[in-house]
Amino acid sequence: MADSSEARSKSLHHVAYATRDPEATYAFYSGQLGIPLVHAENHKQGDGFFRHFFFDMGRGDYLAFFEIGNVGESEDYRTDISTGAGLPVWVNHVAFRVDSHEELDAMNARMRSQGVEHIHEVDHGWCRSIYTVDPNGIMVEFCVTTDPKAFEQTEEEALRLLRLPPDQISEDSRKEPASSTRS
Repeated sequence: MADSSEARSKSLHHVAYATRDPEATYAFYSGQLGIPLVHAENHKQGDGFFRHFFFDMGRGDYLAFFEIGNVGESEDYRTDISTGAGLPVWVNHVAFRVDSHEELDAMNARMRSQGVEHIHEVDHGWCRSIYTVDPNGIMVEFCVTTDPKAFEQTEEEALRLLRLPPDQISEDSRKEPASSTRS
């Protein structure tokens, strides 16, 4: 039996979101982004149903979605997890790792050739990313780490920055919102 001090997450297994349109979700992730659909299941629950389906992000990590019907949801539920909660579209998002600039450029080219609109690129200093929004209103990012050393911090430094009062945040850290991503 494993010692409780060894109990911790090894990696992400899956993250799940709601969709009202599984076909559009499938077309976007599998067709436009090339992320394969690898598992789907359907279940009855009470007088309703739900289906749960998974896309393979690689390395044993999955992006999953639920289509639900009459299982306790509000009739007007929203799938746009950020803007639906009154937040900017970029707050809640899913980021996929790629391993090189070439892979990121290839994904950018693939997305454009597949008709993905509103692609926005950002160099964060320690990584370079491209962003778009999926059919459910969820921001999707592809990211390559460009400077692992710039990302590294001690826990103490990260905690100091986490607790820094807003009036002490440096002006040179300013990031303005992208105008090319829908909200």
